[in-house]
Amino acid sequence: MTFQRTGISMITKNIRQMINYCFSYADNVQYKASSPYPVDARVTLKNQLKDDMLVFLGYIFDENSADLSAQVRFLNDNLQIVITEYNFRRFVNDRCRGLDLSSYVPRSLQYFVMDDTSPMNRRTGYGTSISKYLVNTFNDMGCNFIAYGGISDWEANKLSDYINMMNNYIGGFDVYKNTPGGGKLGGMAGSQGYSDGPVRGEEENESPANVRIQMPPKQETLDQLLAELDSLIGLDTVKKNLTNLINLVKIKGMREKLGLKTPSMSLHLVFSGNPGTGKTTVARLLAKIYHQLGVVSKGQMVEVDRAGLVEGYVGQTAQKTAQVCDEAMGGVLFIDEAYTLTNAEGEDFGQEAVDTLLKRMEDNRQDLIVIVAGYTDEMKTFVESNPGLKSRFNKFIEFPDYSGDELIKIFDLMCVSQDYVMDKDAENCVHEHLNKIAVDHGEHFANAREVRNYFERCVERQATRVVTETNIDANSLTTFKLPDVQEDI
Repeated sequence: MTFQRTGISMITKNIRQMINYCFSYADNVQYKASSPYPVDARVTLKNQLKDDMLVFLGYIFDENSADLSAQVRFLNDNLQIVITEYNFRRFVNDRCRGLDLSSYVPRSLQYFVMDDTSPMNRRTGYGTSISKYLVNTFNDMGCNFIAYGGISDWEANKLSDYINMMNNYIGGFDVYKNTPGGGKLGGMAGSQGYSDGPVRGEEENESPANVRIQMPPKQETLDQLLAELDSLIGLDTVKKNLTNLINLVKIKGMREKLGLKTPSMSLHLVFSGNPGTGKTTVARLLAKIYHQLGVVSKGQMVEVDRAGLVEGYVGQTAQKTAQVCDEAMGGVLFIDEAYTLTNAEGEDFGQEAVDTLLKRMEDNRQDLIVIVAGYTDEMKTFVESNPGLKSRFNKFIEFPDYSGDELIKIFDLMCVSQDYVMDKDAENCVHEHLNKIAVDHGEHFANAREVRNYFERCVERQATRVVTETNIDANSLTTFKLPDVQEDI
């Protein structure tokens, strides 16, 4: 069933789940580091959101076309409150009648927008901003609420006015860049630790080929960057190791300012582990953190692999590697699958790249950080293959595989950001599948990449199933059912 009037739509999504996601977002906004929500606020942001939702539903409530008992059940079931029919009528009369939408913006929406527009607004990397998701939830919740007893023109107009007010408010801020189609999909995002593409909102240049340069769009504070690092899914040991390293850098800087002797320390790093464990995301954050600490002058990250460093003729590799180092000056050079530079048989062009890199690391040690990454065993062999590498890369940070619970969180975030929900059977199947592959997988498990591939297969199966249905509505388009998430054995 679809209902259209002045920009609103009647859909039949799992409203309770959408509302619960909004409650989770409210808790996240309130309790994250550097939260915009006042610490001495009288109510939690989650309870403020409940109040805003209740005001909204009271505003669009029409006694003449109401099924009051059903609507009050809807309120109690979905908003997790207890209110009687009598008290709801009183609430409507006291708080919702005569509401001036030109001056009223839900307080919860204001803080959602503050979060979206903060320097840490790159969230999952997979889609919509939380502000836009909140507006969508209000719209869908309102449509379901007024459907009881039949939708009158008065209700439809009230709903349209309210949603337009919310959209106009967030339209004045830069949050739409995070809506589907508004950015490159790829960086959990702000990611949450499973992105392989550039952070949304950052520019991506190709110079030379096979090289990606991510420039920070604006300067975050050190506390904000550390909070963003802490918000990544899993990676507890990684966060601990990096926190220790960052503290060492801080202390080193303090000692230097006081004229005290400081021990020499290498800030070049080896990131080891399987694919899809967040190595690129963490390296990108660390480049900015190093910049805030004064280790490097710019804070950009240049990402490259063997193809971005090596050419097929003598002399060309050194020139190409030097060009990449020039691009990385003032920031971090991130070399993925670095072991491929030394394990190729029958040619020494990779070694030429290593030699050039080592010289540049020595010549530019004050303003160039190099992070090499790859599989654990291969990276150990790579570092041991050359005394120069071994002396400069003396700190390994191991990125562990994600647990089953962490893979489930990643899948859930993909669903939320792409407007999908799961029925109970599908949810149980997804949990069982992801818990299984977290334990029973091959040597080079792809982690979040595997979850992303699985999610895309679910989307494909769901589309194949839905397209054959006679009556297709929003519920059909957004719900994963058991056949959609089952994998062929």
